[in-house]
Amino acid sequence: MDLSATQPQPPINQGDSTFSKKNKKISDAGDHISSTSFIDVATLLAENIRTVGLKINRSIASEVLIQQNLEMVIQESALKLYPTLCKAEGLIEDERYCALSKILDYPTQMLFFLVYLFLCDWND
Repeated sequence: MDLSATQPQPPINQGDSTFSKKNKKISDAGDHISSTSFIDVATLLAENIRTVGLKINRSIASEVLIQQNLEMVIQESALKLYPTLCKAEGLIEDERYCALSKILDYPTQMLFFLVYLFLCDWND
């Protein structure tokens, strides 16, 4: 086998200092662009997280306000429940207390019950 035909190739631009300087400048510029882009993306991400956080806070505050209003309506209705039961004919006092204790366990049904009684009185 004759190896004389294959001669080693000299490294490309090994001795060319201009090429090395240009290569370094391009590399430095790329690093600067990459870090600037990374900072921009991180800043945008932080702004989006902040915006989403504010929207979640408003949503939670709104839900808390709705819940508080509902609880207030239920409490006011509970105060009206016993006098309403007293108006019901045919119930003795023990039955009123029993009904009161059971109805108070189901606030939504209590509201329906009071609305029903209101509508019955309204139609009479």
